[in-house]
Amino acid sequence: MNASITVMELETLAARFVGRKRIQQAFTQFSQQQQCQLLADQQASPAIILHTEKVLASVFGEVSAKLVLTSALQNRDMKLEDVATIVDEASAMFDFSRGLLQGAIEHISQGIAVVDKQLRLVAWNQRYLELFSFPVGLIKVGRPIAEVIHYNAEQGLCGEGDPELHVAKRVQHLQQGTAHTSSRVRADGQVIEVQGNPMPGGGFVMSFSDITVFRQAEAALKESNDHLEERVKKRTQQLEQLNQQLVVATQQAESQARSKSRFLAAVSHDLMQPLNAARLFSSALVEMNEGQQSARLAAHITSALGAAEDLIGDLLDVSRLQAGKLAAHMAPVRVSDVLSVLQAEFGVLAKQQQIDFKVVMSNAVILSDIKLLRRALQNFLTNAFRYNPKGRVLLGVRRRGEQLLIEVWDNGPGIPIEQQADIFDEFTRMDQTGAEHGLGLGLAIARGISRVLDHPLGLRSWPQQGTVFSLAVGRSSPSTLSLPTSLLSHSAGASLAGLKVLCIDNESDILVAMKTLLEQWHCEVRIAENKAQTMQRLIDGWQPDVILSDYHLAKQQTGLEILQLCRSQLGLHFKGVVISADRLTDNQAIIRQQGFGFLSKPVKPLKLRSILNNCLLTKKQ
Repeated sequence: MNASITVMELETLAARFVGRKRIQQAFTQFSQQQQCQLLADQQASPAIILHTEKVLASVFGEVSAKLVLTSALQNRDMKLEDVATIVDEASAMFDFSRGLLQGAIEHISQGIAVVDKQLRLVAWNQRYLELFSFPVGLIKVGRPIAEVIHYNAEQGLCGEGDPELHVAKRVQHLQQGTAHTSSRVRADGQVIEVQGNPMPGGGFVMSFSDITVFRQAEAALKESNDHLEERVKKRTQQLEQLNQQLVVATQQAESQARSKSRFLAAVSHDLMQPLNAARLFSSALVEMNEGQQSARLAAHITSALGAAEDLIGDLLDVSRLQAGKLAAHMAPVRVSDVLSVLQAEFGVLAKQQQIDFKVVMSNAVILSDIKLLRRALQNFLTNAFRYNPKGRVLLGVRRRGEQLLIEVWDNGPGIPIEQQADIFDEFTRMDQTGAEHGLGLGLAIARGISRVLDHPLGLRSWPQQGTVFSLAVGRSSPSTLSLPTSLLSHSAGASLAGLKVLCIDNESDILVAMKTLLEQWHCEVRIAENKAQTMQRLIDGWQPDVILSDYHLAKQQTGLEILQLCRSQLGLHFKGVVISADRLTDNQAIIRQQGFGFLSKPVKPLKLRSILNNCLLTKKQ
């Protein structure tokens, strides 16, 4: 393929996906390595094109990078099918990493705690809470790890001496990024081994293992050696038992190490960022309206991204539900609202896999949590599609007395009766030739959801004929339904021309995506990455109507602090909204108490547009 693109055009193209700052750094690095000067008007060489492809591949994969550059070199607009491929590949990479993270964090037998580069607690698992008797409220996201260490020191878990000295010593290890290993002996004799390892890019991962059996074995061996001559016969059998225990313990330690490696590989501070940017870009495609077919395909991309976001969020909620940290939000739900989303989501997949997929709608109203219910049914459908390629799948509702049965039927190979009792256990998968397996968590999650929602789960299966999974749900009165979102957001399509919006985020990709979407809505947009740039955007008297700020910014700055600063400069003449992936209700309450709005990350364009519509109406009054 002959290159027909200049260096400046190549840089502009790549900046749309990775940000201007990053691609300029990449071009500078290439120029230094090749000892050549890149001129804006010169034709791009194969070497710089290959270098650019590698930069793009680091963001959304090799296939997508080739699609982007091929379209540019052939001097044609990128097809929407190619855009869909880019989004699908990025989503697949994201889902794979997210699955590894979720599978490891709650099923590893070690206690795990993760702190960010500001030494604040960001993640932990249930085993960590079981090993330590923390007071209620101490362990939460954002808690300085020094406070947790201070509590343990006061309990005597760090040894004798001044607790402040213990805290200072351990915090110094974390600040210096020094790997360390230590053990703590409790009053009851339990021994906990602590291992700390720094993460690339900042942060620390600490694992906590109960090594009491090892220490007891060591003590027993020492005592046996001291009195070996006089007790050799009596202790021979006990020594054999201890050796067996040591072998088992060693195997368990090796297994835990492998699990920890998977966990560390899956941890990412910016896990939600690529999907957030992709969602905003796809929404911008929907707004372009370049033909009915293109609009429909762009809408499918947006729907698929939304489903991926919901899966990630729901998976985190399920973990909290299983740990007893989160309650289901039961409310009247129209069954058709659940089934229509699943029909759209799995309808596209059915065409790709040549599956005859049908949905029997129902306008019945039930009492449930719509997100958790949809998650359980998604797992049933995923299971049916995976083990029944080119077969038939039916999603529908049947009445059974005062209850409804929401069922997923398939005509696949069925589940042998001897495996039906174990099919809902974690990491249990059917051994079917040609089936594309996952981690074996889907049905286990569905069972957990059914127990939380009190929706009894049913299973019927016939070998070589098919399987039926069902949830029994209680009915509710239609009069208790809330107004549909479409009615509440009646002005979603209104023009936003004239609305001035300031976007603040330390991620350039997010800023580009947000600016692209808002300009499609005809907003006047300015962007900033920190407090200093925010003040510069306001220096010429420009008065924003809305300020959207990410909560976690660089150098420990927060979006709440910047909004408070803007309020001191501009008064109450703007709408401030904080955007964050944190789901802590305490933080949200503080933000709202300060008079600002809150949006969960990834940002859903419909919610964002609703906020902007309200601001525009207020401005016109």
